[in-house]
Amino acid sequence: MKNYIFLSALLLCFASCTNVSFVNPQPEFLEPLSEIPETYQGRFVFSEASDVSNEDVNIITATTVNGISIFSDSVVVKTRGNYFYINLLDDKGNYELYVFKQLAYLNYEKIYAIFPAINKEKSHLFNIIDSWNCNNNKLCYLLTDVNVNQFNLLVNSSFIEESVELKRLN
Repeated sequence: MKNYIFLSALLLCFASCTNVSFVNPQPEFLEPLSEIPETYQGRFVFSEASDVSNEDVNIITATTVNGISIFSDSVVVKTRGNYFYINLLDDKGNYELYVFKQLAYLNYEKIYAIFPAINKEKSHLFNIIDSWNCNNNKLCYLLTDVNVNQFNLLVNSSFIEESVELKRLN
């Protein structure tokens, strides 16, 4: 139960950054993982956090995200190249997507959390089946049938505008 409360708090923080949710786990063209690769496992915090408490630490293990099993219906994880995708089922039965991009070579590592978002000017490029006001009157969208090109546009444009660096604690 404590893990669900923590995950809910984490979602509230993330939800303020994203304005899209999906009918199906993303990217649709990838299969879900049965185990999280070791490179994405560990304890992480947002880099701008100056005073880190236990509540701020995100823990990813081989089979859990913040204590919730990837074998449950509420978490679906996928990976492609240096991108790691966490899909979280919301209370409406839709998926919220959080993307993590890892840049690593030799002893250098940077990890970015990307919060997919689209603006009204680009909304015509996506298959939107619903929209509503959320997050301080920001327009939110429910997307379906997201193809590879749409997905790449969403992630790449959001990386520029809606990304935060993470720090690995161990």
